[in-house]
Amino acid sequence: MTLSQLTKRPSFGVGRVNHRRIRPLVRDSLAVKVACAIHNDRPSSSTPNPAPAHPWAQGLSWLQQNGPLPKVLSLGRRNQRVEASAGGSGGDGGAGSTGGHGGGGGGGNDGDDENKDEKILSMKEVEAFMKEKKIQLPADMLETAKQFGLRSSVLNAYVAAQGMFLVGLLCRSIPFLRDRILADPLFLFKVGAEVAIDSGCTTVAEVRKRGKDFWAEFEFYLSDLFVGLVLDVVLVSLMAPVAVVGGASRAAMANTPLKRWLSTVPSAVFEASIPGVKQYSIWNRLSCLLVKFGEYSLAGMACGFVGQAIANQAMLASRAMHGAKEDAVTPPPVFKTALVWGLFMGVSSNLRYQTVFGLERLVDLTIAQKVPQIAYFTTVFIRFANNVIGGENFIDIARWAGVQ
Repeated sequence: MTLSQLTKRPSFGVGRVNHRRIRPLVRDSLAVKVACAIHNDRPSSSTPNPAPAHPWAQGLSWLQQNGPLPKVLSLGRRNQRVEASAGGSGGDGGAGSTGGHGGGGGGGNDGDDENKDEKILSMKEVEAFMKEKKIQLPADMLETAKQFGLRSSVLNAYVAAQGMFLVGLLCRSIPFLRDRILADPLFLFKVGAEVAIDSGCTTVAEVRKRGKDFWAEFEFYLSDLFVGLVLDVVLVSLMAPVAVVGGASRAAMANTPLKRWLSTVPSAVFEASIPGVKQYSIWNRLSCLLVKFGEYSLAGMACGFVGQAIANQAMLASRAMHGAKEDAVTPPPVFKTALVWGLFMGVSSNLRYQTVFGLERLVDLTIAQKVPQIAYFTTVFIRFANNVIGGENFIDIARWAGVQ
């Protein structure tokens, strides 16, 4: 073959290039170049070699001995993210090595990096991990490990939690709190801040709103304070993200249709999606408002009923001992007060705490990336403002409904 024949433009068509035929050639040529580089990097043998062959011939010889190059040579952030989140299709998903996609087939990519280096440990690996770390996992986690495996990130977070007495005790004893502590390191701080702030804000709001009638309505204040403190824990816990302990998606591990549907609903409207674990579409996020309305309303009615019943009994006992005053108010009806609490929680608290969650997450994704300590200060500030608004809002609703 002459030089002119080698350099002649291939006749794929007059004035046109057949890309389907060229792309394999380009890919193969790149593969041979890489193979040549790998071949040349290998240490030479002590036996003298004959005259070196052409680099292309060396590359082809290496390919014949070692097979085609692995696809991992085609790197890129997009491919890395796909590989990190692979394992099953949308919908209910399956219990694969990284689990199937969890909710509703939609949902954003705001949690891609959180699942990038995730590893699923089998039961044998979990037992070896426990032996190495000298810990004992709760029974429910061991049962999950047998069926689906356990996530390495969850196990590492669980071990870290054992370094603090109270946190470790809660993780070992109460799965409801454990799964939230493992998902959010600031969870207990948020609960504590909520309780401390709410106690002070409730007192200030009650004094401002009731004015000179504060001491005459002191039992109402105690009732509001008691119910508020109980609800603080409920409010923060129900909207906190929940760790997926098992090696499958939330939907894949659900055993009833209702649980399967609820697994597609985020804990909060602005909760992050994690590919292969929990993904949320716009519809899933809107459904969260409805679900939280039901949860918060039920919690509010239960706590309102108990709190008002206790306040009424304390009021009657005080009047029996010291006599009723001329300006004494009539004890409010227990059931109506419970309904007011349910309305307040389902609407006002639901919307306000969704906003709080979104603002805290915005801080975590921006300022707190450079200054982690800022997350603590912003949490206190945001929740302080939220409690001031909520305290006065409740009194307005209660008086509008005629129970105070």
